[in-house]
Parts: sequence; C-alpha cells; structure tokens
Amino acid sequence: MEDLSGMSTPRVTVLTSVFNGGAYLEPAIAAIHRQSFTDFEFLLIDDASTDATPALLAEWACRDPRIRVVRNDSNLGLTRSLNKGVRLARGAWIARQDADDWSLPERLERQLAHLDAHPEVGVLGTAAWWVDAQGNPEPKPRVQPVEHAEIRWQLLCANPFFHTSVMLARELVLACPYDESRRFGQDFDLWGRLLTRTRGGNLAEPLVCCRRHGGRVSAVHFQRQQGMALEIALDRCRGVCPGYAWHGKRVAAVRGLTLSEWSSGGESLEDLRLWLGLFRAFGRQEGLDPQEMGRLRRRVLRRAWRGLSGLAGVGERIRLLREMGRLGGGAVAGALAELLRDGAGRRIRERFSGVS
Repeated sequence: MEDLSGMSTPRVTVLTSVFNGGAYLEPAIAAIHRQSFTDFEFLLIDDASTDATPALLAEWACRDPRIRVVRNDSNLGLTRSLNKGVRLARGAWIARQDADDWSLPERLERQLAHLDAHPEVGVLGTAAWWVDAQGNPEPKPRVQPVEHAEIRWQLLCANPFFHTSVMLARELVLACPYDESRRFGQDFDLWGRLLTRTRGGNLAEPLVCCRRHGGRVSAVHFQRQQGMALEIALDRCRGVCPGYAWHGKRVAAVRGLTLSEWSSGGESLEDLRLWLGLFRAFGRQEGLDPQEMGRLRRRVLRRAWRGLSGLAGVGERIRLLREMGRLGGGAVAGALAELLRDGAGRRIRERFSGVS
C-alpha cells in the first residue's frame, strides 16, 4: 500500500485507466506533465497490462513525483478501474483523460478558473480536436452544448460531454459512481445521474485532442457501445415522455434532430412532431433555468422550421406549424416572429393563401 502521509493534498487528480496502451501513452502522459496548472496528481491505473505500459509508467513515475501508478492484479475493465481511481484520488476535482488522448497545456487551468467562477457547476467538459492515429487534426474542433439546459436536453438521446475532457467534483462521483454493470456507455449513464444533483457545463474552447484509431474502444466495440447507448436513451425518453410508444427508430430520429442544425430533407412530420412533443415534456422538468430554456426553445423552433420545407404538402406544414405553436407562451410567439422575418413571413402567407 502506498504511503502518502508526507504528501500535500493536490487540488486536482488527473485520472487515467490504461490497458496495453503503450502505443499512444507517452504523449498522453507528457501532456499532463506540461500543464500550466501544477497543483495536481496524475493517477494512472494500470489494468494488468502485458505490453510496454508498466515500464513506461515506471519511467515517468521516476521523472515526475506527481505521478502515481497503481497496478491491478487482474484486468478489471475500464468501469471498475475508474471507480477504483475515484476512491484512491486525493484531489477535490477529478479530471479524466483517456490513455490514447492528450490535453492541451492550459486545460486544467482553464477548467478550474471556470469552476471557481461558477460554483454551482459540478461537471465541466470542453470542446475537442479529433485527430487521426498520427495526430493530424480535423479542420474544425468538435463542440458540445455549453449551457446546462441544452446539456440536459441532449443527454436524453446523445452524449453531451467528451469523457476525456471532463472535470468533475470527486464528492459527487463518490456518492454516485460509475455503474459497474455497464462495460460500455458508463459515462453516458453517469452524466444522467450526476446532473440530477448538480449543474453541467462545457467550455467552447477545444482543450483536449481525441485520437481516432482502429484499436480505440469505441471502434473495437462500436456495435455493443451503440446498443448500450440506445438502451439508456430509450429509458430516458420513456421517463420524460411516457405517452409515446418509444422504440429504436424513434430514438434515432429525435437524436438526429437534436444533433443537427440543418435539415436533411428526409424528416417526416411524425418525427418532427415527436421531437417537439419530447421537448415540451422536457421543459416541464424541475431545475431548468428559464433564460437558458428560452434560448434552447428558439434553437428547437429554428431547427423545426428548417424541416418544414421537406414536408409533403401544405397540410403537413400547417400541422407542424401548429405543433411549433404549442411550445407555449409569449416567448414562443416571439421566437416564431423572429423566424418569420426577412421575407419568410411573406412566403408563408403566399404558400398557405386560401388554406384553412
């Protein structure tokens, strides 16, 4: 057992679980070693690796005293290893990083500054650069919703955080740990439980790099991971909006509408009405900030408006407009007025002229 009695308590524990990660582990460790914020420990759980990982971890532990290596006697898997790391962590905040990803130098500093300024937030992620196996980034970073209400909305059917970017309060995840019955989708499940206890947020700035390669868990176990995510999303949609007969295709439809800004031209009236009905039910939940919900409502209406032109016939378009109007109150009227500006209102009147 480690003797930590003579060590000061760090503010942050960076937590990584690694199994046979020697191919990409070096830059992941080096990125934490170079952080501008220095009051951290780097806790690496070696999940019984059989490659060069143990030797690499031992070398780095000699170079940087902030690095702690704990080796599992047998392979526990990611979920159980993360819970073990949370129990062993000494920092008040836990910053996740996967063993094949890396953090930009100011990641910890920027996240802590935001958390200090927003003490109501207990789970904070960031935008991310997606890179290939050689480390070459995509042209644009990938972003996630930044406000709590939109995070909660996306969480119904899709993951609103990059797991490798998240910093979360240790006391929260101690009280509400990863579900060890889930080998995959453990983070997607966890966010749903944590965000009933605290507020979530994302920084719009990309502060992590997510490496895409053939050996990544999300690639090797893609089908099983997607199946687990669908199971979680079905439960959430049924819980928020039990009046519909939810199934996989319906969840996939609302997921597509939630994650896309522009219409594919193939959305059906049924899909759009289902999505708007889910949003109405979502809006009746407790703990949602009215101003955030107003902004989110406008985005939902804008997205529904963009699906209008793909519907077959005036009758279907009128039914969708009526469904949009059911989102309620003067705020919706104002949002619809905003959508109908700059000639759109004239086109609607011409299109529906003489139709009752």
